[in-house]
Amino acid sequence: MKRLLSGLLALCLLCGLPVSAADRLTLSCRERGGEVRLTLEGLDRQVYALQLELALEGECPDARFEPSLRDVYSPDCHVEMGRDETFVTIYLVAEDEPLSGRSLDLGTLTPGSAFRLPARAELLLLDRSLQPISQGRVPLEEKEGEDGDLSRVHIAQAEHGTVTVRPAGAKEGETVTLNVIPDAGYMLETISARDSRDREVSLARDGLNRYTFPMPVLDVEVTASFSPGGELAFQDVRPGDWCYDAVRYVFEAGLMNGTSATAFTPGTPTTRGQIVAILYRLEGSPAMGANRFSDVAPGAYYASAVSWASENGIVNGYNDGTFRPNNLITREQMAAFLYRYASRKGRDVSDRAELSAFTDAGQIASYAVEPLSWAVSAGLVNGVTADTLSPGGNASRAQVAVILSRFAQNVL
Repeated sequence: MKRLLSGLLALCLLCGLPVSAADRLTLSCRERGGEVRLTLEGLDRQVYALQLELALEGECPDARFEPSLRDVYSPDCHVEMGRDETFVTIYLVAEDEPLSGRSLDLGTLTPGSAFRLPARAELLLLDRSLQPISQGRVPLEEKEGEDGDLSRVHIAQAEHGTVTVRPAGAKEGETVTLNVIPDAGYMLETISARDSRDREVSLARDGLNRYTFPMPVLDVEVTASFSPGGELAFQDVRPGDWCYDAVRYVFEAGLMNGTSATAFTPGTPTTRGQIVAILYRLEGSPAMGANRFSDVAPGAYYASAVSWASENGIVNGYNDGTFRPNNLITREQMAAFLYRYASRKGRDVSDRAELSAFTDAGQIASYAVEPLSWAVSAGLVNGVTADTLSPGGNASRAQVAVILSRFAQNVL
């Protein structure tokens, strides 16, 4: 890399040649929060290094540049004071892949205490052999409007897991959501966010492996690390079993426990009270008041969970005023619980799957048609056979673990 940089600096001393008209290059400048986002528009060739000299009016001795491109080497920008002007020179050298794209986001320039847009710019482009492609003055275009108001979220690449962001560009104050998806056998160890001035951005937990933050005025970089989760101690769920990764996920997340220190009993069916208690843990177990159902004792482990789920429209009772927490939950009931919970959290539940392919679709209760159609579309629930859905069938602990792991990672 030092050899590449040395070659680049040597070539920067060459006499300037005008940029050919065929290049049609433009440098767009978007101002936001005391920074200028620089984007090279119209690049129609592969470039492996570039030098950009910007002339700023006045004295800007503290000007600095932060690249947006990944896998590039960018030494500190060179700042030189002239008469009533400051010349800022930026260098970018590709590590492996070329710098390419019709709209190439170079990064952000922070002029310093007094904000100024560049007055003019000189650009040098170099090929793989660090030979000049073109050199000369490039037109400047000041961009305004909605796109220019957006700050960007960059996710640092991590091993053994991924982080997705929605939206990737947002206005100041808009809520940004991060979803963390560990690889099988791993769990989230740390996650943090910092803006482009290296200030910490506070993350709020919003469910399992889901975080939110209000977008600051500057760009944000998110960094996450993952660590091995260790092998489960359960003797009845072993590596290679179809449900192992899901059981491990819900166990390490604290959503489901074993029936003993060494058993998970994956084939045991689950009850309505158990499912509601799991969703309550997923919500963070908020404090709740008295329960309205006659068969929910105040001291029961699911009492607060049922109260929370009822008050938030996630569950309904029966006409006789009971909840029947010890009844085995059916597949359609579980789909309805998840559908209502996702809706309450503001998640998109608009997708639908065609259920007519299942021969028992006519057995689905009217209240569960929409939830089951959504759950199948979202990949949470599959048919028990190629053409049967078994809406009234019970869900085993292994099936619940699989459904919950998909729900937590892909919906929430």
